[in-house]
Amino acid sequence: MTINKAMCDLGASINLIPSSLVKKLCIEEMKPVQMSLELVDKSVICPRGVIENLLVKVDKFIFPADFVVLDSDEDEGDSIILGRPFLATARAIIDVEKGELTLRMHDESVTLNVFPKTQLIDETKECMETDKEDSQWKEGISKMISS
Repeated sequence: MTINKAMCDLGASINLIPSSLVKKLCIEEMKPVQMSLELVDKSVICPRGVIENLLVKVDKFIFPADFVVLDSDEDEGDSIILGRPFLATARAIIDVEKGELTLRMHDESVTLNVFPKTQLIDETKECMETDKEDSQWKEGISKMISS
């Protein structure tokens, strides 16, 4: 099965896969796990389990990866999150300026364009300004400066 989009997340200490995709891949063997995950919105979820050594093919390379399985609806999509464990296994090099991700295995490598190049704003033509200040932010900065 081909997954067209995967997110690489250096902030993620695990690899994540939705249960809907696990079902489509006909994977039945999953290890139970006693873990809770805190999401960005501060909600806490408990994963269904862990799939060990799932083979992930990227271009000409195949990497084994452990995935934590999260409950999901069928219509939520089939994307995966590749965290630091996968990026370390793939010996990834990220070039932010070029928008490239290079994965390496032994003496070979493959380079992928992961995001379009950003165009820099011409500072002489455009100026951005905010009108409102966040009082909590301002108070926090004042406390940091005074201590």
